[in-house]
Amino acid sequence: GVEELFLLCSSGADALEQYLHQHKQQQSNKTHEENGTRIKWSSKLTIHLLRFTDCTNTGDALRELDRKNVIKSDPFILMQGDVVTNVDLREVMEQHAIRKKADNSAIMTVLLQEVGGWGLDEDHDEDGMDEDDESNHNIMTDSENPNAPNDHHNHNNNKSKMMQKNHYLPPLRSSTDDLLLAMDPTHSNRILLWDSHPHNSTSSIPTIFFAENSSHITVTRNHLDVGIDICSPDVLARFSDEFDYRELRSQFVANCVAEEEIGLQSRIFGYMLKRGEYAGRMGDMRRYHRVSMDLLRRWGYPLVPDNYNHSCSGGSYHEASYVCERHLVYRDVSGGGHNNDDDDGRERKRSHVGRSTQLSGPLLLGPNASIGEYCHLQRSVLGPNCTLMDNCYVVDSHLWGDVLIEEGAKLNGVIVCEGAIIRSGAVVDRGCVIGRGCIVGAGVHLKEFTRITLAAEVEDEDDYSGFDDSSSSDDSSSGSGSENSTDGEESSADESEKATPQVSTVPSATKEAEPNYAVDTNYEVVGKDGLGRVWAPSPSDDYDSDDDEDEMQAAAVELMKSESIGYDMTLLYKKWKKMQMGDEDDGFSLDDMDSDVDDMDMGDQWADDIGDTNTDANTFSHLDEDGMQITGRQKGVDVVQELRDICLEHETSSPVENLRIELNSFKFSQNATYSDCCKGAMMAVMDKVMEGYPDTVPSPGKVVVSLKKALEYWQQLFHSICMGSEEEKAIIHALETMALGSGKTADVLGREPAFRFVLQTLHDKEIVNEVAIFQWAEERKEEGTEGPRSALFWQQPTQDFLEWLEESSDEDSSDG
Repeated sequence: GVEELFLLCSSGADALEQYLHQHKQQQSNKTHEENGTRIKWSSKLTIHLLRFTDCTNTGDALRELDRKNVIKSDPFILMQGDVVTNVDLREVMEQHAIRKKADNSAIMTVLLQEVGGWGLDEDHDEDGMDEDDESNHNIMTDSENPNAPNDHHNHNNNKSKMMQKNHYLPPLRSSTDDLLLAMDPTHSNRILLWDSHPHNSTSSIPTIFFAENSSHITVTRNHLDVGIDICSPDVLARFSDEFDYRELRSQFVANCVAEEEIGLQSRIFGYMLKRGEYAGRMGDMRRYHRVSMDLLRRWGYPLVPDNYNHSCSGGSYHEASYVCERHLVYRDVSGGGHNNDDDDGRERKRSHVGRSTQLSGPLLLGPNASIGEYCHLQRSVLGPNCTLMDNCYVVDSHLWGDVLIEEGAKLNGVIVCEGAIIRSGAVVDRGCVIGRGCIVGAGVHLKEFTRITLAAEVEDEDDYSGFDDSSSSDDSSSGSGSENSTDGEESSADESEKATPQVSTVPSATKEAEPNYAVDTNYEVVGKDGLGRVWAPSPSDDYDSDDDEDEMQAAAVELMKSESIGYDMTLLYKKWKKMQMGDEDDGFSLDDMDSDVDDMDMGDQWADDIGDTNTDANTFSHLDEDGMQITGRQKGVDVVQELRDICLEHETSSPVENLRIELNSFKFSQNATYSDCCKGAMMAVMDKVMEGYPDTVPSPGKVVVSLKKALEYWQQLFHSICMGSEEEKAIIHALETMALGSGKTADVLGREPAFRFVLQTLHDKEIVNEVAIFQWAEERKEEGTEGPRSALFWQQPTQDFLEWLEESSDEDSSDG
């Protein structure tokens, strides 16, 4: 078996050392080595904790490991820090040794799991789900093993079938890894192509491989890289020779398998996991949840909770003792006996569950868990000392420890860190993370994918640094684990190679908070009785300094969402398919154009803003002024209407900055403009104003009063997305379009002097300046009185306002 284990850490080493000391199987001496610590874990296993604080990537860590010359085994096992597996590696190590003896260039064997390829049925609609299925997008299936060979998730759950019947999207795939392999099955699955970049639309295989391997080359996308390799010491030597290698997969493996010169080739082989063998990576929160559920379903046996029913030596740390009850519900039964106290002196008790509460597995209830009456718990994990009051709803969530969920609260797809509190009646949607010690106030509805933390905001945050104090605090021993170790792989080409994220290490709300963790609470998000600020991810270091900052931020937000619990994988599939096959549709089909005309509501078109009112090429939202396909624009998408809907769905209790980020994200995904954003936002504001008069048609004066009140919130958004006069003119164009439409808004804006009042209000609020107004007026003056858009311009109140504005502008010029 394994006699020595080397843990390579770039950060969090103190926390990992503390964890190992608490869980060690025997009383042992701890000795310090160069850049590390040696721990005698058991009579047969020694753990070396190596601190590589200067290493920023996998390549640096492996070069440092080679320099220390501590690896004496041939072969040795190289495993990423976020892997959970029950695979017996003796067989694959024997095969590797036999190949290495026969061929000295066979330096590495990569373990792969067959999971089934990506795919959507052809009869599925282009949004990835039927219209009636949209409400079920949060449903997560749980009846089949996603890692079983050739498994395409034919689930038994009726609601899950509605969601999953038309697509095959393995849930353990990374959101940044789309692995394409070419292998020779007649030569021990020698790998001939390794391409994990989802942005690549083409891949190439050297022609010499076809001559060497005849017709026995298999190209497949049906495999998952599980992060386990059997390596010869030559791998470390190669990294030392190639000092520019940073990543193990996207650089080292990809280049080795593509080498054509026979004398220079380093051969890498694949080993397919067998049925019953499980391996999964927990590199982000979405996969963290999925692997957790797989373990509770016993797919990783013997790695199951009820197989760890022992106490560690010395009596300093007590493991929970779980039993598996009906419906895969695990409960701790270690409480109630002698010497069953936690480290903080609290008595360990068995979990208490109200008689009327419904438990649906897989589900784990930790020590001292207390659950009230009429609760519903499903597919969740509750850590020690968690309390749920009556009428709570917890699905697809993780409560880490000392968490309080008050009466009537609802959590769906949420991670709640130690000591956090969810007040009564609060609703926390999918993908949210509540940091340690944070509080979500009573009755608050926390929008999906929101992250709350007590950690002070710092510059150059990474994807999880806002939830982790160990990287910036001298007292790093308060952290939890080696999540940010260099065991993770490439951070940009393969996000799965990040280790398990460290979500929160700020102090518990149940304890006295330290002064250096004081932050400005976003009360408009967490409520008046809440605590914590909204955390947003920082752009990746892979972007050039010349890239647009908003585009970088939008990409970071999209990546965060794709790594969150409850993310709809169909969105990821469609995004990659569009990137990889985008050149197949050039947008020039006349038949497609005709069908678009039939399907689109001409009353909602914005062609009038850039041309005349005739139905020409400008009518199509995916075409430019010359009738050419807009690069990156999905055909048939009305970007202004979509942007308008995003604004309408936004809750004004949330910071307007969140909406700006969401608008930017959509803008870049459809290659839209800030003018489009301004149009959609202005229309949404007017819609919200009119919502205040459901039964009556308000007078122009009442509309202006309501508009001024609404702009107290929306003014900041317009100031951030209006880059110049073009965007400001787009706001005026949006008002024109609504006035020329139908419905209550058109009735109000078309009635004098409503348009003049609205225009003057926007000018007073410095949303639209006089330059943009004069440019708009000049355009309408040139059109004369015949065009339908000119009606608002020629209204007498509008002319009076323009005259006043000119006089005011002249006076300012003369005073200057």
